[in-house]
Amino acid sequence: MQLTDIHFHNDNYNTLKMRTELIKYVVELRKDGEIDFLLITGDIANKGGPYNYEVKKFLNDIVSAINITKKDVHLIPGNHDLKRDEIRTLVIDSILRDPSPSDKLDKLQDETYQTLINAQSDFFTFYKEFLGIDYPSEKLHFIKSSDKYNILSINTCLISDKSGEEGNLLIGKRRFYESIQELSAKKDEKKLNIAIGHHTLGCIEYGERKTIQANFDDGDIDLYISGHVHDPSHNITINTSDNPFIELTSGAIFSDEYAVPGFVIVDINLDNGDATACYHIWNTSDDYWSVNNQVSRRTKHGKLEFKLERLSKEIELKIDEDNLSIDNEEIDENEFKQFIIDFHEKLDFEGPTRSNLDNKVELDNKFYNMKCSATFQKRFDRFSRYFGTIYSIMESTAYVSSEKKDLIADIIIDKYLEYHNKYDNGDEIFNCIIDQIIQENENLFPYSKLVTKKYVKILTAWSIYECDIFNEDKRCVEQ
Repeated sequence: MQLTDIHFHNDNYNTLKMRTELIKYVVELRKDGEIDFLLITGDIANKGGPYNYEVKKFLNDIVSAINITKKDVHLIPGNHDLKRDEIRTLVIDSILRDPSPSDKLDKLQDETYQTLINAQSDFFTFYKEFLGIDYPSEKLHFIKSSDKYNILSINTCLISDKSGEEGNLLIGKRRFYESIQELSAKKDEKKLNIAIGHHTLGCIEYGERKTIQANFDDGDIDLYISGHVHDPSHNITINTSDNPFIELTSGAIFSDEYAVPGFVIVDINLDNGDATACYHIWNTSDDYWSVNNQVSRRTKHGKLEFKLERLSKEIELKIDEDNLSIDNEEIDENEFKQFIIDFHEKLDFEGPTRSNLDNKVELDNKFYNMKCSATFQKRFDRFSRYFGTIYSIMESTAYVSSEKKDLIADIIIDKYLEYHNKYDNGDEIFNCIIDQIIQENENLFPYSKLVTKKYVKILTAWSIYECDIFNEDKRCVEQ
């Protein structure tokens, strides 16, 4: 669950009523399923106001209604959670006037940097009082983890200072990169990765925004969740890779003539990457909470449905890894030789072969351009141990006649040409080639399906190494 832009010192009737009813509404929502953790994405205070007893009580009541502990609460500052002063404004103006403001910010002396960060000192004190732990201000951006997820908290308010600054905000690329590196070290943990910030990505200066997006891709960030604009929205775009990137923005927890009061709950199936975001809205005319089906056309049924491709692919990868034991088994080389001979003899033959057995493209380039996974490359290495057995057949006419000896390679090349445009990575193309060859020829051989599949995999891997296939560049994007 995400709450954002509470602006607690707003105390008009609609706001007070909405917050009281929110506690009851959350208890009702839990009947449909437990909420695992809470994200609070800034602007708890209003215009630098104090964090009084009432705001702490409200947030504690929310935590109790959700029925989680404070370790499952993730909290970041917003631009209203800082105090502004003249010296800080002068420092920010100096940074933004620099020909390279992003580099200027990264190179600030400690004392000058502290002038910027001290504006959030009241928030840091509140953070410690509310969560019982220190905010790691020396890091600025940081990772908190559980057994199922990692949260990357991004402090987007370092140089926030005045109205109209959206599109020019800087986050400090060096400190941000340090946090992404910390997350990258957790890549093998197979967890959900969420980044949170107060500002939407569109509020960040263009160059730093591109840096953020590239590192989100490299760090396997699945979602970016933000607030600030007081209006719920979603953005599903192609980031720096081919996978859609999801950005969710919630409404506010106060009511005025501009804000859309609301929050969002995201439900993610870690087994297959299926996800839904359900937006909720406060009806200001009749005083009740309900599902918001007017965020966009995609939410007209009350939920935004999407898929986290990385989690989906990880499941496919796990399935592949479960089958690695089959590929790891030693093969009977004499049986494999006989399989190759039988394959040549039993296949239909229609004239001279056309395969090019003089391929010059390096394997690393093939794997990179075809976006092959690391697991695929490891399996390829295991298959390559048996290439010598194939050569012993291909380089002699004692087993297979000279006019037929390239026939298998021809068939694999034909299958590759048939399917390489239908999939966006080498793993899927390889598996499709195998499945189609087996499907069309499984009745030809007296071997088990598993053995046949393994032998065809080895022959296909050899064809990738030896022939003119897997040379396309799946990383190219049409302009």
